[in-house]
Amino acid sequence: MFCTILHNLQSPTNVGTIVRSHVAFGGNEVVFVGHDRPWRFKKSTQAFSRRLERLCDITYLKSDDDLFDWCNSHHYSPIAIEIKEDATPLADFCFPEKPALIVGHEGTGLPYSLLQRCTATAFIPQFGDVACLNVATSAAIAMYEFRRTDNAYRQISGSNFWVPADRRVGT
Repeated sequence: MFCTILHNLQSPTNVGTIVRSHVAFGGNEVVFVGHDRPWRFKKSTQAFSRRLERLCDITYLKSDDDLFDWCNSHHYSPIAIEIKEDATPLADFCFPEKPALIVGHEGTGLPYSLLQRCTATAFIPQFGDVACLNVATSAAIAMYEFRRTDNAYRQISGSNFWVPADRRVGT
């Protein structure tokens, strides 16, 4: 069980891609932090989410204080996915039972004040000449790494994973 927290994300492409990954990896809530109004899942987002937001419990929180209160009341451990000198490499990270995976703004990442309040920070090691990964890519890798060892994935049917007809939303 995990939730995904999108801290001040701006890009419809990133939001849609993260929501699709979140559903694919069996996440619980998707939480938006820092928006004055609920995210609008318009065509630009839905082109990447494949309308899978319909399968998510979505929560909107205005501030970091609201975020940490929400995590505490829902028994989530806030885990930042961010490049930081004292962070743990993701492959070595020991996830708590119920993590809240937090990814940040496409240009500025997560603020230092938020990182200080998280239970832990994990980073994704890189090997090539790129300063950082795209936030949607980072979120998907973190979700995968959390779920990697539980072997609870769906059965394969042809070239897709089998999903019951009543849960199918997009293709």
